[in-house]
Amino acid sequence: MSFTLSPATEADIAGMIDVWNSAFWRLAFQPIFPDTPTGREWRAKSFERSMKSPSQNCTHMVMTEDLEDGARKVVALGRYFRYDEGEFDEDWTTRWEPELPEDMKVEILGDGFFDLLARQHRTVMGRRAHWYLEILATSSEYQKKGFGSKLLEWGIEKADAEGLELYLDARKGAQHLYEKFGYVEQTSAKDPKAVSAPMLRPAIMRSNKV
Repeated sequence: MSFTLSPATEADIAGMIDVWNSAFWRLAFQPIFPDTPTGREWRAKSFERSMKSPSQNCTHMVMTEDLEDGARKVVALGRYFRYDEGEFDEDWTTRWEPELPEDMKVEILGDGFFDLLARQHRTVMGRRAHWYLEILATSSEYQKKGFGSKLLEWGIEKADAEGLELYLDARKGAQHLYEKFGYVEQTSAKDPKAVSAPMLRPAIMRSNKV
C-alpha cells in the first residue's frame, strides 16, 4: 500500500467530496453543506472553479492511495490560498460557487458561517500577505496515519520559503494538531458565533543555502 502527495486535478474532485463528507459528517454541518446531489454538485463546481481560475491563487493538495489498477483514491485534502498584501477578500463568493441550489440558504452558508470566519480572518491578518489553509480533511478510515501532517508540512514549506504567515480556522478538537506545527490560537479575534477558532502561524524565513 503506497500513498502520494500531489496537486489535485479535476479527476480527483469526486474523491475530494467523499473525503469532505467522511471528515465533516456532523448533523450540525448538514444545514450548511447538505450531503445531497445538489449539495455535492455545488461543492464540485466550487472546486473546479478554483482549479480553473489562476487569479484565485488556490492549490488543492491531495494525499492519494495508489491502487492496483493504476487509479488513485483520494484519502486526504488540503485547500490553500496565497494572498498578496491587500488581496484577501472577505466575500466568500470569490472562492466558492455563488449560485446556491434550493437546499442551501445564503442566510446559513454566508451570514451564519463564511461571514463569521471572514471577520475573524480580517481581524487577525489585516491586509498582510499570507497563506490561508481553508480546508484540511482526512477520510475517517485513513485518520491517525499522518496524512494531515503531510498536508500541513506542504503549506508550511511554501510559506516559510517566502517568509509569510499562515492563517486557518480550526474546529474544536483540532487545535492541538495545528499547535504542533507552530500555529497559535488568536483568542481575542474569536467571534462568539463562529464554529471555528482563528489560528496564526508566525512568519519564518528559511534559508535555502547549505
